[in-house]
Amino acid sequence: MISQYVKAVGQLQELFQELAEEGKITEGQAGRYNQSQKVLINFHSWVHKQLDGNSEVELPWKDQRFTEAWNLWTNFKKEQFQFAYKQISEQGALKDLVDLSGGDMGKAIEIIHQSIKKGWKGFFELKDQKAITKKLVDQRQTDYKQQLMNRLGVE
Repeated sequence: MISQYVKAVGQLQELFQELAEEGKITEGQAGRYNQSQKVLINFHSWVHKQLDGNSEVELPWKDQRFTEAWNLWTNFKKEQFQFAYKQISEQGALKDLVDLSGGDMGKAIEIIHQSIKKGWKGFFELKDQKAITKKLVDQRQTDYKQQLMNRLGVE
């Protein structure tokens, strides 16, 4: 939010300089002014919410499936670990989840479910169960073949 504010202020400074030099406003300049003004108004509301303690966590996806998975996660954390997120740490956990999932909402939901099933306190990359199982089967087959070769006296 703050970086957007800084960018909007910079755009307004550029716009005001152009207006001072040209003395008139173009349609494009009016559009830039309106966009920057919206950012400033949103920032003003954000600052007041921060001061009032009424700020809300911003979910990375506006999808009911993700909202339900996230609520499940926060409830799990409360029940299992007596842990309740504060706004900034919750926003940080969401960022970690987005980073781990590569921005893929479906993968993020899978990561949440994996952490709950495993009883983990945090998020980790998805464990590819098929690859793990295949590796174990391959290892057992190799061990069996080696034992068989040893019994037959073949090297």
